[in-house]
Amino acid sequence: MAAAHIQPSGGQPFSVRPSSSPVAPPSMAAIQAGRLKDALLVVAAHEDPTDIFSVNVKLVDAASGATVGQLDGQHTDHISAAAGLICLVPAGTSGSAIRVLNPATGGITDIPAGPTAVAHGGWTSQSSYVFAHVPTTKEYKLLRIITSRGCHDDKVKQSCEILTLGGRGQRWRPAPSPLVLLSMVPRQCAVTAGFAHFLTTTRTIGYDGIASFDMAKEEWRPSLLPGPLPSRSRNCCQSNLSLVELNSCLAFVHHDYLSYCIDMWVLEDMGESKWLRIESLHFRSFLSGFEEPEKGQLTPLIPVSRRKEIFAQPMMVMDDGRIAFWVRFPNGTVRVYDPKTRKCEDAVRMGSASSIVGLYKGSQVELS
Repeated sequence: MAAAHIQPSGGQPFSVRPSSSPVAPPSMAAIQAGRLKDALLVVAAHEDPTDIFSVNVKLVDAASGATVGQLDGQHTDHISAAAGLICLVPAGTSGSAIRVLNPATGGITDIPAGPTAVAHGGWTSQSSYVFAHVPTTKEYKLLRIITSRGCHDDKVKQSCEILTLGGRGQRWRPAPSPLVLLSMVPRQCAVTAGFAHFLTTTRTIGYDGIASFDMAKEEWRPSLLPGPLPSRSRNCCQSNLSLVELNSCLAFVHHDYLSYCIDMWVLEDMGESKWLRIESLHFRSFLSGFEEPEKGQLTPLIPVSRRKEIFAQPMMVMDDGRIAFWVRFPNGTVRVYDPKTRKCEDAVRMGSASSIVGLYKGSQVELS
């Protein structure tokens, strides 16, 4: 593992306190008692307009908005975080190594990647990656999903490979293909308690069906996890749905543009497909500049606006019970909502060229 220097802001070094036990299975108790005092938002800031793949990686305290660490000039088009490590996937067809960073030590691990986009034999292929920590084995793994599309027809297929960080010669090996086509939109995938969850793209089963990959067993669950949407909403626009990990729980988020609400559920029991609705936020009380259409005016299923806020993604439940949201457009705002007072405040504006890609959870890292 080669050493690298990750410059903290304000002269303060990163600190990591190893955990004594793995993360518990998803449950509402984890939302109530498992809040992470040390969790930081991982922000990708595109600050060079001449190079869309040049990214500055920042660690941001959601409560204060302060940047507590930064790594500049990374050439990547995908960033993810898992239990104290940050994974950077190289951009385009360069074939450069995937880099896994440890902000606590400044260490870097390089993993052979190969090109992320390939054209061969009448197919074009695009690779997507999921980086995960497996609590039961304390391993870190990368799941690669290769989506191939026919050059002359509408055929689409997906295959998988998996790699264990530091294990088995650190080589990619075959993994089972998904049972249905998965959405590769980043906010429609979430990792909780060693499972990678994906929304599907099959309308016949409802857009809220969830395919789950067991990172420990390296296999797909034999059946889809039904989402929590009521039947009237099950064929809504897929772009209005998100999956997110909220303090070790799988959360399902629906932006309901017909009812003007952000509805959120957490998964209480995966085996029983049991969901608990935890919040319903009215757009008007949370999104700046949002206005309901006048009576008799048609409501668009997917609003388009360059000046008004139309989308907010929950990122974490803070130690005091407040929820941090990422409102990307138009100002790239970290907004903190208090369920007790039902009021919100902006912690920091990162700019529209920034995006939050995950959480840095130093308190969960098991360092060897």
